[in-house]
Amino acid sequence: MKIKKSLVVGGVALTTAALLFSGTFAWVSSVQEATNRFLMEDYNVALHDVLDGTPVDNGGSHQVEWVAGTEVNKDIWVSNEGSDNILVRVKLIENMRIRKGTEEKLNVENVVHGSAEDVLHDYVTWTNGAAVKTYDEWKELSKEEQSGEYWVLADDGYAYWMKPLAPSGDEDAVGAVGNTALLLDGVTLNEGQEGAIEYSIKVEMDAIDAQLAGLNEEGTTWTGETAKAMATAAVYDPIQEEINRIQEDIANPPTDKEAHVSAYLAQKQKALDAYKAAQSAPDPEEKEAYLYEAKWRDLRGESEIVGGDYVKSPGSGAQFIMRVDDRQPGTGVVDEACTGTIVMYYSKDLPNARITDLSNPGVWQHTDYVDGVLREYTVTGIEAGAMKNVTAKNLMLEKWKAHPELLNEHTFDGLTTTYVIVGYKVAVGQEFLDDFKAGKYGVLANEVPEENYKYWK
Repeated sequence: MKIKKSLVVGGVALTTAALLFSGTFAWVSSVQEATNRFLMEDYNVALHDVLDGTPVDNGGSHQVEWVAGTEVNKDIWVSNEGSDNILVRVKLIENMRIRKGTEEKLNVENVVHGSAEDVLHDYVTWTNGAAVKTYDEWKELSKEEQSGEYWVLADDGYAYWMKPLAPSGDEDAVGAVGNTALLLDGVTLNEGQEGAIEYSIKVEMDAIDAQLAGLNEEGTTWTGETAKAMATAAVYDPIQEEINRIQEDIANPPTDKEAHVSAYLAQKQKALDAYKAAQSAPDPEEKEAYLYEAKWRDLRGESEIVGGDYVKSPGSGAQFIMRVDDRQPGTGVVDEACTGTIVMYYSKDLPNARITDLSNPGVWQHTDYVDGVLREYTVTGIEAGAMKNVTAKNLMLEKWKAHPELLNEHTFDGLTTTYVIVGYKVAVGQEFLDDFKAGKYGVLANEVPEENYKYWK
């Protein structure tokens, strides 16, 4: 079913597939009608309905043999063959009649599948596609995870595809670009059913321009609080949210008494540029690299705030940023003692960086040039993934063994290194080395050849 441009505002797209039973045989027919609910210049959406491997076309029919207790393949999905991103939702409505002899045993009409009124689960069992979540499952997800390539069976009777559907490629294939995943995958007539059975699934499909999804004007968005909430979540762009936040930071920087403002603004602008580059990057790896750069620059700017939540390690080599978790009055010449967690490392444009300072963050002193307070920082933990996208020439294992409190099963995840230095003044020992190679302290992004495990004399 293809829906072309229409002047009609409001409406719904329908497909009906009826399963008619007599003994062990089923006759399946499909009648499809469409009226647009769209304000697009080029609107072309296809609702795919495939029974037992055969597409059920508009007005067509298909006969299959279906034995009670046996699943029949029934595929339903949607593709976007237009030129703009869209959001789609579908409602699956059941009708079922059972007659034995002259007695009518059941007559249920227009029941929304999965609703509180759905009494047909005793007679028919559905197999949903793998990318289908319940509404309760969806509500437990984080804000970022609530937008994705999956269906959500919402409490208003609709199933929502939770990501804008881009125009499709040349092929209408489930899960391909511009095509949703399967909503329905199979239907089973439960054991014990007998008599003359008529069963139908009616599919109501709605679509809106993804750019209009958040608007409340007549004809530009779905009505109902659930529909608006789902549409808003589906078009949520975490990168745009970060761009908005960085722009707000630049527009309202801290004062000269609170931060080294020029350095703060310079880093925030670099973060903004990197986020914008990530937003338009077509390649996933390129996008991830830009996002990593943006996060570093953002936190690097935060480290310019006096007594703020983040601080950068000293030195000009590979560096890290630590989130300050605790501050206590210092002793002696130190005014303030701080402990914290490393959130990310950085080695861009430093191909010969050694993970030496990073491997032994330990304690260092930092005099803030704005307020003159002498602060002492002690690293007490490292977040998982902090070394992702870091490239180093040498990883100094001896230094790490000296700090077992910093090691866990994710410490080295994502780190790329050319050489692993197994000892300098003192060898790390075979047991520690074997544990490292086995991934006990995280998995490197690359495989280091055996000859690149070195001992420095």
